[in-house]
Amino acid sequence: MAGNDRDRQEKILRERAASLAATTSSAEPAGSSNDSIEVLVFQVAGERYAFETAYIGKVCPMLPVTYIPGVPDYVVGIIAVYGDVLSVIDLRSLLDLPLSGLAEPEAIVVLRGESMEFGILAEAILGLERYPLESLQPNLPTLANIEKTYLKGVATDRTAVLDAVQLLSDARLVVDID
Repeated sequence: MAGNDRDRQEKILRERAASLAATTSSAEPAGSSNDSIEVLVFQVAGERYAFETAYIGKVCPMLPVTYIPGVPDYVVGIIAVYGDVLSVIDLRSLLDLPLSGLAEPEAIVVLRGESMEFGILAEAILGLERYPLESLQPNLPTLANIEKTYLKGVATDRTAVLDAVQLLSDARLVVDID
């Protein structure tokens, strides 16, 4: 029975990834004529976070993570995804969020930029949303832990929209195992 649940979860995640891949190819960059962004919403530390779909490479079910000694706490380890080895980041550690008493990660959201790609642990994938750019607010007092560099804005439903470009260009997130 457990195998059937796992197969069903993997099928759902594959379908979501395919949907995201189709959307990503036609996504307009922020500031485009429609002045809204499409995001993938996911849960970390019991809160809602999102990245623009233009920077989502894929969404995978939770995979075995190989620990790497000597890396910062926010780097959980590495995973193999379709022949690629990617580092996996825990936003809870990176953003100084609570680490205990929360759900285990069920998925990995792969962020992809021009020169970097890595996975982000997610407790749950909540779906796709479209937010008008003018509705995004600056940091709220209740989200004080989020480093402003990584925050694009907060939507009216309290989803923290993270800046994928800033994360993908942050040299601290490069794992060099030479």
